[in-house]
Order: sequence, then C-alpha cells, then structure tokens
Amino acid sequence: MFVLVGVRDTVPVAPKTFDIPPAITIQDAINRKYANKLVPDKGLALSLFDILTAEDGKVTWGNGLMYYKVSFRLMLFAPFVGEVIVGRVSSTTKSYIRISLGFFQDIYILPSLLPPNSAYDPTQKKFFWVSPDDEGTLLTPEQLANSIVAVDSIEWQDVRPTPQSLIAEQDGDSERIEKDPIEKAGFKILATIAESGLGVTSWWSQGDYQEEAAEEEGEEYDEGAAKEEGY
Repeated sequence: MFVLVGVRDTVPVAPKTFDIPPAITIQDAINRKYANKLVPDKGLALSLFDILTAEDGKVTWGNGLMYYKVSFRLMLFAPFVGEVIVGRVSSTTKSYIRISLGFFQDIYILPSLLPPNSAYDPTQKKFFWVSPDDEGTLLTPEQLANSIVAVDSIEWQDVRPTPQSLIAEQDGDSERIEKDPIEKAGFKILATIAESGLGVTSWWSQGDYQEEAAEEEGEEYDEGAAKEEGY
C-alpha cells in the first residue's frame, strides 16, 4: 500500500527563512511541493520520508531565493491490484459505494463488483444483498463503518484546473452543475467485495468470534454455517 520513491529535484527556499537550519527549510519546501499531490503513474505522495543528499544552495539573480539540488525519498500511497484494504463507507449512490481511508477518498465499488444478488434500494439509498436462503437485510451505517475491499483496478486520468474565466462564468450561473466525485478524480481505485472474506467487517468478525468460542469449548466449528449467519 505504501512505497518509497526516489526523487531528485531543485527546491527553492525563501529569504525570510535563511536564519532557519537548511535541513528544516528544505524539508518544508519538499512537503509543500509534493505532499498530497499525485505522482503520475506512481501514486499519491503523502510526505517526505528522508533526504539523501543536498548540495550547497545557490542564490539566483532576480528573486533572492536559495535553490538546493536535493535527492530524497517520498512516501507514496500506491496500492496494487489484488491488495486487501480496510476502509469506511463515506457515501452511497445507485452508481457506486464510495470508500474512504481518511487521507484518500477515491475508492469506489461499482454494482458489478458487489456480491451476486445485490441491489440498490432508492428509498433507503443503500445497497442490500439477498442470500439464496435468506430474505436479506439492508446494511446500516453502523455495519458499514468498516469494510474490507480488494483492489480490482486502478485508473488515472488527466485532470486539468478549470480556467479562471470559466470559473467566474459558472459562479454567476445559479444552475451550476457539480461534477460527480468519480468523474473528477485524477487517481481512483475500483474495488470489489464480491469474493470470500471481503465486505463489511462485521460479516467476518462474528465468524471469528464463534470459531474462537468453539475452540475453547472443544467443539467442532462449521465455518460455512457461521459466515452465512454472520451476513
């Protein structure tokens, strides 16, 4: 989920910070430039991990900034296809379930990546799953607090800033239409819960508890029956 990427760059330091140790100002400059930014085809940069080398700073004519050539490592959020992640359901629409990790919001479960016999209830604005042997129940916000998902695919798209002239025009339009989050995300993860062991954590924690209890009492544990009951 998290990887380190080596980077070599020239970072500027403002004159007003010249009295601060360079190690601190260089670190701040790198985080200001890269933190919470997308590194194309790599992942989401979270923060500076460490500084490997830093050459002596040089002041160029014109702006008074001190420039340092620095080699450093960034910590990136870069999950791989098939990786299992635990997140929280932040919102649900008929088109997707949106999962949040706190620092990253663009994980989506499409209807095609839900377990078979899943459907959306427009009244409750929630998805529900109907067991072959059960009537099924709607997932409550409490049940959705923690969900286990597996990365099905990762998508990148080139998202450019909206021109200021268009922003001003849209601000004056009372019927301005806001883009759906899934459409404007430059880096998004499509996840699945259609496989065994995935989905709402309460589905599986109950089975784990029953397994432990059965072992303590010396009874044989029927894993299949427990998981079905846990749904």
